[in-house]
Amino acid sequence: MQYTIPHYYKKFSCTAGACPDTCCAGWQIQIDDTTLRKYRKMKGPLGARLLNEIDWKEKCFRRYNGRCAFLNEENLCDLYLEGGESRAFCRTCRMYPRHVEEFEGLREISLSLSCPEAARIILNLEEPVRFLHGENPRRRETYRDFDYLLFTKLMDARAVIFHILQNRKQPLPLRMFLLLALSHDLQQRIDRGRLFETDALLEKYDSRRAWNWFSKKLFQLMNSRTEKESSQIRQRILSDIFAILESLEPLRDGWKLFLRECKKLLLSEAAAREDGASAFRRHFTDEMTEQLMAYFLFTYFCGAVYSENADGKMRFSFVCTLLIRQLSLARYLENPGNFSRDTAVETAWRFAREIEHSDPNKYELERALGNERRFPLEDLLCLLPVS
Repeated sequence: MQYTIPHYYKKFSCTAGACPDTCCAGWQIQIDDTTLRKYRKMKGPLGARLLNEIDWKEKCFRRYNGRCAFLNEENLCDLYLEGGESRAFCRTCRMYPRHVEEFEGLREISLSLSCPEAARIILNLEEPVRFLHGENPRRRETYRDFDYLLFTKLMDARAVIFHILQNRKQPLPLRMFLLLALSHDLQQRIDRGRLFETDALLEKYDSRRAWNWFSKKLFQLMNSRTEKESSQIRQRILSDIFAILESLEPLRDGWKLFLRECKKLLLSEAAAREDGASAFRRHFTDEMTEQLMAYFLFTYFCGAVYSENADGKMRFSFVCTLLIRQLSLARYLENPGNFSRDTAVETAWRFAREIEHSDPNKYELERALGNERRFPLEDLLCLLPVS
């Protein structure tokens, strides 16, 4: 078995009671079968409480007002305090905020952006993220019907994607344009069953010629629209995306109100003007946008081996990244003097909790963004930072 982690993975240490939020509220905490059997056998007052506070049919802890039954008033876990610390945890609680993507013979482990401390680490990272690899030769497995050829091409594509994304000699909008175009062209090869063309495609994108061609294309595109037309497209795209977000299941109180307030601010004329302002970009840098995009791509892109939808994973990553930036811009517009990088970090983990911790929300957003008539590639570019 091989393992891959981002190089900042081991920097994480739970801040416990100093955390500005709790990981024990806002979503169901599923309990693995092995831990369920252990909980059934526990005796004494804690065993009796477990018996009452677990939904045995749904295999999860009961919740009260959205909070886990074992989360006390100090936002600490009674199961941890009374049950022998982390030994009493189920797999979900033991692993979080570590997130695992499973492939045949490979586990890719990341830190979840929904954790405030993990979000702080990711967004404060100055250098491009690197990935570390390890192996446990004693552990082997075989997945039935796993498309190893597709997976290999997705891994190759992601390597080129990171090479493009992290080329800081090029402007961020150009890098993002190349990524959207690459995933679109890759998807055509997947849909047509022409994976043998992938190597040539990746070689084309990973070349100086591609940078030159797409630079001219982006310049032509941006200059083919008046400032008013670009603003109108941006507002339409944002309105459509917010309509999707508002249709999703909210996991935390106040989330939909927050979205409505942000939408109002972002559809104002001031939003487009301040998007490129140096004051905002000092707090929300291009490097932060790059780190967010890297996070989403590492976590989700190769999952296209199961859905055969590489372009959907790219669009999801792109829009989530730019949405976090846009929501941060709304908070800046609301109170410029009180905005800081910490505000952007908070916005990131709040967003991630609503999207990443609900499979229906995650899948619906990806599905909706796949509508190319509603979200043409060229129009999505209007979400990028104004130069």
